[in-house]
Amino acid sequence: MTRPSLVERLAGPDNLLGTFNLIPSPEVIELIALAGFDLVIVDMEHGPHQLGQVHAAVLAADAHGLATVVRVRSLDPPAIGAVLDLGASGVLVPHVESAADAAAVVRSARFAPEGERGANPWVRAGGFGARQNWFADTRRDVAVLVMIEGKNALADLPRILAVPGLDAVFLGPVDLSHALGVPGRIDHPTVLAALERAVDLAAARQLTAGVFAPEPAAAPGWWRQGVRLVACGVDTGLIRSALCGAVAVAHGRDQR
Repeated sequence: MTRPSLVERLAGPDNLLGTFNLIPSPEVIELIALAGFDLVIVDMEHGPHQLGQVHAAVLAADAHGLATVVRVRSLDPPAIGAVLDLGASGVLVPHVESAADAAAVVRSARFAPEGERGANPWVRAGGFGARQNWFADTRRDVAVLVMIEGKNALADLPRILAVPGLDAVFLGPVDLSHALGVPGRIDHPTVLAALERAVDLAAARQLTAGVFAPEPAAAPGWWRQGVRLVACGVDTGLIRSALCGAVAVAHGRDQR
């Protein structure tokens, strides 16, 4: 039985749980899959991943039925095409500031006539030339997500949400807190109000909203507010927390 694509899952009724991956290691990807996450966001913007390491991450994720979204470093059409050629389930583009930016992301991720992505059917995503109808099928198979994390993006959000071809908007509270003058205070009322307004606007357009939540305990609250995709934590932080907890238990220290 064929698994639903990430595009189909984002459009469906289920809540999705992900996490960010900074460590370029297939074993870490496998651990994320075995833990039960729905997807992993392989982070090229803040992590040291190169294309070969993204390739290894996608292979490891595919082996375990884990969806892979690659956050590229910028709105760079060749970079977007390159990670999708490797077989990533989707692409996440940071610092999208306007509807024009969002439309450029869609063009970079879609083949003609919807977009301008470079076409080569002999790449891994095309089954090395063996996939029939691959160019047509990518609209169903490749998820396009843009990050909303600045003042300009908030101001132009209604127009961004109306851009055809987007599968989700992803809210970045850390950068947003800096843009709104309260650096790092992602629970500040100003930041929370901006996030909640963005979620409501996305819901009104029937477009999936995602959000980064550093603490896993925050995920249920976001789901109740209508967020469909929560990326809780980063692999480095989650591993550090687990290791610190193990040391505390071994030494009999109170973890409260």
